[in-house]
Amino acid sequence: MELDYLAPFLARIGDPAQMSAELAQQLKEDCLEDLKQRLIDMANLIQAALRRKHSNCNGNRTGTKQNQTTMTKEEEEEYVSYCSEAMFRIHILEERLNRHKELAPQKYVALESRLRGDNRLAEFLN
Repeated sequence: MELDYLAPFLARIGDPAQMSAELAQQLKEDCLEDLKQRLIDMANLIQAALRRKHSNCNGNRTGTKQNQTTMTKEEEEEYVSYCSEAMFRIHILEERLNRHKELAPQKYVALESRLRGDNRLAEFLN
């Protein structure tokens, strides 16, 4: 079953029986704008998570430096483990962000192509 990416946009305008060139163009633009906004929102979510991780790691590092002389061996091991896990999570978030940035333009172009080929819009957009 293939996803009908136009369904929510058609529903907003009452699922018209007749299509016009103007309506087809508007649907295409609305659909592409929606995708663009979702891609931006996803990038912002990943960046916010990355900033939080960096902030948490830096805050913990500062506190540990101040207490370094009084840390027990167990506390030091916990800190090293925490930093290792934090760096791993930061790396994963950076990879996700880079992949998202790489794929976003491809997703946009793919949707634009699908819209141009959609039977409901094709005769008005080509």
